[in-house]
Amino acid sequence: MAAQKGKNQMKRKTILSIVGASALVVLSWKSFANTYLEEVKVDNQFIQTYQSREGIWIVPGKVKESLEDLYHKFGTSEREVRLLNGIHDSGKIQNSEPVFFPYNSNYTRNLLLEDKGREIFTSDSRELIWPLSFKYSRVTSRLGRRWNALHAGVDIACPNGSVVIAAADGVVTDSKRDGGYGLRVVLSHPQINGIQTLYAHNSLLFVKQGDKVKKGQVLALSGNTGHTTGPHVHFEVRYQNVVLNPEHYLPPFLADKESQVAIAKETIQQ
Repeated sequence: MAAQKGKNQMKRKTILSIVGASALVVLSWKSFANTYLEEVKVDNQFIQTYQSREGIWIVPGKVKESLEDLYHKFGTSEREVRLLNGIHDSGKIQNSEPVFFPYNSNYTRNLLLEDKGREIFTSDSRELIWPLSFKYSRVTSRLGRRWNALHAGVDIACPNGSVVIAAADGVVTDSKRDGGYGLRVVLSHPQINGIQTLYAHNSLLFVKQGDKVKKGQVLALSGNTGHTTGPHVHFEVRYQNVVLNPEHYLPPFLADKESQVAIAKETIQQ
């Protein structure tokens, strides 16, 4: 009887040890999983990023201010703008090309006080996000056969000039006009099994080949270039040039009123 009692006690201890080990494994797994979570700021029409700096993309010829006025307005300098945009001292800052103007801290602070901050949410670094804000956009076409040909991605209808953002951290492998795609950007994502994402039919491209970009960073403005029937973003996911279904890598697309993606907004203490 005593021997049986001892065996039972030993059995209970063994079970507790196993349960405890299992709990430790679960806890360790959760802790490990949490290391992939990151805070994502989604660029908007007021605050944008390039080369890890906050500022805004402007085509100088499309605004009333002179370059000197813009330097003064944003608290920057010609030298800083040239360095960020890779424009040599002897080169001319083109009026017809987009130029990134960085903000000083006071200008950014004022934007936040005006409630013009970016949306912020937590995302797994191994997963993609939609290349457009849910606001004012909707999926109009998915991967599959269309007009007797393969439609290789998803189409997201949106107003012309909407901010198109990087679906994940990556490197720009191409940024140019490309036939039916119109103005398009291609990113490579080494941290997500080396997949590539493609963003097509844009009206204006901001990034160039070789640029490193962060998830949520503006890449372009949406448009209607190439073969389209209206303004939208065509978004593809590929692996070694094999077409994949983008929606297998994305959270469910929700209507604006249902969207819970943006859980915070940049603010500042007044």
